[in-house]
Amino acid sequence: MNRSTTLESPVGIQGRAASVPGWPAMVWAQVRLNHAALLRQRGLAFSVLTLPLFLVVVYTMNPTAHETLGGVPLRAYVGVGTLAMGCLAAFMSVSAAAVYRREERIYKRLRGTALPVGAIFAGDVAYAVLVGLVQEAFAAGYLIVVLHAPMPRNIPLILVASLIGSVAFCVLALGVSGLLPSNEVAQLASVPVLLIGALGSGMAIPLSALPGWARGVCEVLAPTPIVRAVRTGWFGRDFSAEPAKHVAAHHVGLLNGFQVSGAGLGVALLWIAVGLWLTRRFFRWDPRRA
Repeated sequence: MNRSTTLESPVGIQGRAASVPGWPAMVWAQVRLNHAALLRQRGLAFSVLTLPLFLVVVYTMNPTAHETLGGVPLRAYVGVGTLAMGCLAAFMSVSAAAVYRREERIYKRLRGTALPVGAIFAGDVAYAVLVGLVQEAFAAGYLIVVLHAPMPRNIPLILVASLIGSVAFCVLALGVSGLLPSNEVAQLASVPVLLIGALGSGMAIPLSALPGWARGVCEVLAPTPIVRAVRTGWFGRDFSAEPAKHVAAHHVGLLNGFQVSGAGLGVALLWIAVGLWLTRRFFRWDPRRA
């Protein structure tokens, strides 16, 4: 018997193994799929891509923007807070895209391939995070060039906070998508999330303006610690708590910025755990109309 007919050569085995894409390649393929799916939904794409910058412009048109809060100009204070809108926009894009791919049986076909489930979800999250970072870069440019905001002091803290916030809202969106029957409903369901996130995180209005019971609830919302950490990183001041109107927040260095923001970012990490539980419990691979 010819040995070559019964045993495959090591070269053949290695060549076939090399043809199997690695984890980064599989995740990048999912990122490209997400991009193509978003561009097919032109209305959603327009909202997701332009909403954060639009809100930065709207919120910084406040007529009292010449005042200060926590020792920084109020216009810059509000504008920097709205950078976290990229995280909220991630919820809109991921929830709507997940419902669309589920109803079009894209998820079902993907699950039937050799692509790991983790790579599918990682691609969804990675695309939303990349879009959010690009949006933040444009919004930051607007703040610096048009509103003459100071240059950010602690960029690593801003990036870490933005990453945690985007991941939290992405996994929350994946879990909630299983409860939404259609893409249209998914877009409508994102509206209260955006409103509550903007109004209840101190992004647009100080939490001190809210009733006591409402402040307690808003303190543990997912975007609140992200907004505060981004402000702390941008201004180099301790905004980990609600600032007093006439008292300047004290300056913090690079490492101290992470230290004062640590508890808040821990709350955001807990929201990631909640999102993972929701995804495990409610995410659907098959269309609801099937």
